Amino acid sequence: MSESVDRILTNWSIDGTGPLTRGISEVSTSGWIDPDAAHWNIEAYLPIETHTLIGYLKQRYGRTGDQSRPWELDFQPAIERIIAHIDGQISQHHSQFSDRYQGVDPDSDCKTPASVESDPAENKGDDLMQLCDRILIDAAYSKLTQDDIEKCVGVSSHWGVAMTANFTLFRNLAVYTRGDIIGRRCKRGLRSFYRMQMVDVAIYQRLVVLFQLNDDHDRGETLSAGDFHIRIFKNIPKQDVDMLLPGTSVRLSKLDRAKVIVPSLGGWLLSLQKISKFVLVTLALAAYYSTALVIGLILAAIGYVVKSFFSYFQTKNRYLLDLTRNLYFQKLDTNAGAAFQIIQQSRRQTSNEAVLCYFALATETEPISRRRLRRKCERLIREAIDVEIDFRIDRAIEPLRELGLVHETDDQKLFGT
Repeated sequence: MSESVDRILTNWSIDGTGPLTRGISEVSTSGWIDPDAAHWNIEAYLPIETHTLIGYLKQRYGRTGDQSRPWELDFQPAIERIIAHIDGQISQHHSQFSDRYQGVDPDSDCKTPASVESDPAENKGDDLMQLCDRILIDAAYSKLTQDDIEKCVGVSSHWGVAMTANFTLFRNLAVYTRGDIIGRRCKRGLRSFYRMQMVDVAIYQRLVVLFQLNDDHDRGETLSAGDFHIRIFKNIPKQDVDMLLPGTSVRLSKLDRAKVIVPSLGGWLLSLQKISKFVLVTLALAAYYSTALVIGLILAAIGYVVKSFFSYFQTKNRYLLDLTRNLYFQKLDTNAGAAFQIIQQSRRQTSNEAVLCYFALATETEPISRRRLRRKCERLIREAIDVEIDFRIDRAIEPLRELGLVHETDDQKLFGT
């Protein structure tokens, strides 16, 4: 209990100003993730920096290894070769991306002479999509299917906005996710008498959206056909993926429509009730007054139409404000900046897998099967950071084989060199 109180006092501020460091309004929008947050699925992602992993393995070897054979002699040269080899691959990814992104970068301020021929934007988009797919898979992202994306359309979490989407707008569209876990957010509800309470919510820790449009789009954000867009977000509720797509529009619920229509009908009925009391009297009045009554009814009708019109747009603007606030807190980067970020994530993931695999292999005295090697790597990570992973043994072995650091026996067992 005291720990919970300490967390509130050190991390929350009611109005977001004051000496405390976090406002409830921000917590309700972006939330937070507990260090030991539960996972919906066991993933391949290794949530540890490469130098931290190497330091842990070095300490572990110092505790259990032969002290006459120091880490610097047994492992340091091989680790340096692995890192240098992967850095070379990542450098190629940087160069390939930079070359292919020219001409389709929405944020570029460079111009191309009319006499210089270049590949059509469609071809560049297809090539970029394939390159980004390889990079994101290396970084342990999973690609959502079209059905997964469409299931999110028209629904939303408590913190999101229900949207409608036009998928014919896209020439290329792909959504990748990583970190399928349970986060924590604040909400108010009728059961809690609208007091702030913490609830669990299924989220993606990282979400990347890649898209290219068939036609120009201008609805709040100008997007040109042919440009290739990359966007990366954090802590996105699984039901709110559609909020991150262009070409979407707010979808009002039946309750919201009722809030607009019912008051207008009620106003009409109340006015008719009052008018009916004076019908007999007004019929006896002169034609001038009857004309004035007709004009009054017309003006009242116009007034209610205008009121209903503004009530509708006020409700819609409130949803758009919620959408903008969510995107503000949860967007990490866009376009070239987002691409270079996921390339670096790919470097870290690939390096972690190769280093961990080599250490697990080199500390074996006899050849080991792939299954046992994978289990050993998973156990090492679990003991290091208390996270269950699905170790990608084939991907981890590939750079080791290219460097000649692993060999396979006739019975398909592995041993390090």
